[in-house]
Amino acid sequence: MSPRQLAALQREDEIRKALGRLRSDEDILAIDLDPAEKIPTMRAAVKRAIAAHKPETNMAIRGRTIYISTAKLPGGRGRKPKKA
Repeated sequence: MSPRQLAALQREDEIRKALGRLRSDEDILAIDLDPAEKIPTMRAAVKRAIAAHKPETNMAIRGRTIYISTAKLPGGRGRKPKKA
């Protein structure tokens, strides 16, 4: 296997383990990204893992951290626009 494939398998395994640790709606798990990992790549990997294993899981990205929870995460795109 190529290094890229090995890295993808390692990411999938890490995300799958994190999804397995979610027990209740109060659980929020944080996955910190390595400086070498790119946010779009990790976002795609997490979305793929969520769709395959726990579709009811929510995800949010803040800085270089991905938060995963079965409850609704605060800070989505539902905010009211700023007044000018």
